[in-house]
Parts: sequence; C-alpha cells; structure tokens
Amino acid sequence: MGVDPTTYGGKFLPQGVDSDPEARSAMHEAGLLFRSEAMRALYHVAIQVAGSDAPVLLTGESGTGKELFARLLHTLSNRSGRPFVPVNCGVLTGELFADKFFGHEPGAFTGALRLQKGSFELAQDGTLFLDEVGDIPLSNQVDFLRVLEERTFKRLGGEKDQGFRARIVAATNRLLPEMVRGGRFRADLFYRLNVIPISLPSLRERPEDIAPLAEYFLWLFGGQYHRPNLSLAPETMALLLRHSWPGNVRELKNLIERAVLLHKGEGLVKPEDLPLEMRLGIGMDTVCPQGDDSALGLNLDMVVREAEIRAIQRAYKAASGSKQRTAELLGISPRTLRHKLAQYKLKL
Repeated sequence: MGVDPTTYGGKFLPQGVDSDPEARSAMHEAGLLFRSEAMRALYHVAIQVAGSDAPVLLTGESGTGKELFARLLHTLSNRSGRPFVPVNCGVLTGELFADKFFGHEPGAFTGALRLQKGSFELAQDGTLFLDEVGDIPLSNQVDFLRVLEERTFKRLGGEKDQGFRARIVAATNRLLPEMVRGGRFRADLFYRLNVIPISLPSLRERPEDIAPLAEYFLWLFGGQYHRPNLSLAPETMALLLRHSWPGNVRELKNLIERAVLLHKGEGLVKPEDLPLEMRLGIGMDTVCPQGDDSALGLNLDMVVREAEIRAIQRAYKAASGSKQRTAELLGISPRTLRHKLAQYKLKL
C-alpha cells in the first residue's frame, strides 16, 4: 500500500532483529512486523536461505503470512530485481491449470488468438510462488514435476523447449505428508518441493505480535481512510489479546480495517467498535453480572444465545427500529442479522 513501517522514528521496527539495513528494508517491503522470538528466529532463517536456489515449502494455517514470507525470501535474494510471480493453485484444474503455467501459442485451442506466456515463463529467473500447492490436481502434478526435474517446458501448441530458471517457493495449509500417504499428493513431487521446510506459527502462538500488528494496522488504515488520530482503548487491546484469532494475521488486519471504517470521528476505538461475535466469544463477563455464579452451570450455547438476543433487542431499540442501523451497531452485516433473527425466531 506504499506505507513505510519505519515511520514515526521506527515505531514499528521489530526489536532485536538483524541490523543489516538491506535486510531490514526487505522485511519492511514484505510487510512483516513482529516482536516474538518465534518470528525473529524465522527472520534469521530467511536471511540464511534466501541466497539459495533450493525450493522452499512454507506451511501454516491460513492467514499466517506465507505469501509475505515468500516475498521476503525473494527480496533478500539475488533474484530481487527479477519477477515475483504468485499463483493460487487452488483455483486451477485440468486445461486451465496447464494454460496458466505453460502458456499457449496462437491457435493452440479454440479462442487462442495470440501468444500467451504462462507463469513458468513469466517468472523468468525470479521466484515462482505456488500458493495452496496442496490443491494441485493429482492429474496435473506429474506435468509440474516434469518441469521441476527437466527445467524445461513447452507452451501449449508449441514445439520449442522453453527454459525454466525460477526458484520455487510453495505454500500450503494442508498436511502434505498425510496427503502423500493417502495417495492424494505425489511423493516425488512432495520431496522435490520440501527441500527447505519452514513452518509459520499461528498468531495465537505468538501473542507478543498482536499489539504491534494491531497498532500498525490502525495507523495504516487510519492514514488510508483519512482518520489518522485513532487509537486503541486499553480495554479494546485487552480483548484483542484474549482472542484466539482463528483467521490469524489476516483476521486481525480485516478487523482493524473494519473498525476504522465504521468508527465515528476520532478518538478511541472501544470494545463496542468490535464485532458482536468477538465480544461475546471472549468477553463472557459482559454476559453475566460480576459475582453472579448462577450462570456457571448453564450450557455455553444457551448463555451465548441469551446474550445475543439481548444485544439484538438493545441495538434495535437504540436504532429506533432500523434494521440496517441495528446491524451497524452490532458490528455485523444485515445478512448476518437476518440469519440471527431467523435462528432465534425474533420478530422486530
């Protein structure tokens, strides 16, 4: 987004990382910010392996920043002046897969009116990033393996061999060894990709990074949406630190962007600016009054249900009967509100 994390006298610089200015610049370009020891260790691994041509396999849950880490590897390498070509393998099958990677010559098939370069060719001697590599169809895996082994390929409808010189960085949130055992992923392709395995930790495994990331995203989107004077209230930060973040850094980024967009004016971002589901999921003390132990024996689903019903009714009253405004006050979409009304058989 063109934002330099070193702004404000280095407020967003990770502490204790390598002092090499080029390495720091590469990290900022990739958008990686952290305070945790786990990410600091991976940062040094990136510096170690960036200069190699060996394939890298990045694993981790969705939203942990696998593409950002791949971009860091590219930027730190001697290929940094060459293309970085990302491909989402999860949306490609059959001929679409072949055309995306191999490209085609004019007349290769109906509608092929001009030469089209594929990802193998576009990557040149840069980096080819294979996102969701575990989703490559089994029928296409052998073609992919052949290119990695022979380092050549032909465009669809072509006869001339094209050289493949790019470095491969692959990423997946799947357990590839289990897929290999189940016959859903070729063992030879797995071993070809898994030369340098790197596992990215989930955000809940590195809670030290939540606060700096949240502050950075607030600053980032505050500038983008012309609301530069926002800050996180202490109780808001406490909720963020207690959340389990199943969507990892991507979830945190989206949440802060939404809070900035929906916040009225300037000042503090308060807990009520966060989605209802999040406040209920991690702030059960807001559901039952302090000192009231009578709810402790209740089924958790029942407690959440009653809290959601009360919250919807209060929001509807505050919104003067407007369902659109009710959804906004609750921090949910109108569609989610309609689902809740149907689920709880509420008539507003």
